[in-house]
Amino acid sequence: MTRNAFEELRVQLRTLRWLGVLRFTIDFNKCLVRENASEERSASLYLIGVVGITCSLIIYSTYYPSHFIMGKHNSTGNCYALINIRFCSVVTMLIYIQLYIQRFRFVTLLQSILRLNQISGSHRKEETFAFYYYTHLSLLIICMLNYAYGYWTAGVRLTTIPIYLLQYGFSYLFLGQVVVLFACIQQILLSILKYYNQVVLINFKSCKESRELYYNFCKYNQVIWLSYIEINHCFGLLLLLVTGLILLITPSGPFYLVSTIFEGRFRQNWQFTLMSLTAILWSLPWIVLLVFSMGRNDVQKEVGKCVYYPLK
Repeated sequence: MTRNAFEELRVQLRTLRWLGVLRFTIDFNKCLVRENASEERSASLYLIGVVGITCSLIIYSTYYPSHFIMGKHNSTGNCYALINIRFCSVVTMLIYIQLYIQRFRFVTLLQSILRLNQISGSHRKEETFAFYYYTHLSLLIICMLNYAYGYWTAGVRLTTIPIYLLQYGFSYLFLGQVVVLFACIQQILLSILKYYNQVVLINFKSCKESRELYYNFCKYNQVIWLSYIEINHCFGLLLLLVTGLILLITPSGPFYLVSTIFEGRFRQNWQFTLMSLTAILWSLPWIVLLVFSMGRNDVQKEVGKCVYYPLK
């Protein structure tokens, strides 16, 4: 079997598998996506571990909030920072739980896309998905370096900085890979839609083989169902939680700026410049994830083409 668009998801799916979710066995030649008992046990253990660590962090930050205080933040900034890390923990835990509960729905979704992609023979360049994947990993490195410097400069306890980095780093890696998977699946569906859009249009204009037209139109309807209904069932709530988290975290950059620089805590020019750069980069990686998740409009436009042409 030649390399197709779906096979390029191997890296993303393998990364999510290492993170403990979507632990499936995929046979690209037979278009089968399966989950065995050992994979299910592993996913359960991952889920228990994530829930346990998340609850421990929330309890720890509740009973010892002073350990998370930034010495050079004002009281408002510290309160906001506590809300952020707790909400980030809760969102990560909820998405883990949802992915575990809906794992069989994801099996059906991935298998359907794999079969349709093989039939249509759609191809995409490897760089298409590699861009999303490596951009996310690059932003993860920038995010962690920026957070480490920012928390150290803001006067966070040295024993608490690793907790901040572990929580935000793991959440950004995990949530980012979910968003990257969604963006890549959207690109595959767009490619399949373009194929069936052209095929149905050709069949409709020729009107010679009604059976072929019926078959292709049924496949086209199946792609529409996947693009609107099934993908919403799989990713809708996930993206809603991720979007809510990003909207909450995004103002943390300006808060960091106000709580440190504008209160005169860094008076030297080089400190002012460096902390300004830290504040600017503070929320940038999360905003990029939000942009990645907004690729649905292209699919809607492609659907509109096929609806428009037959009506002409």
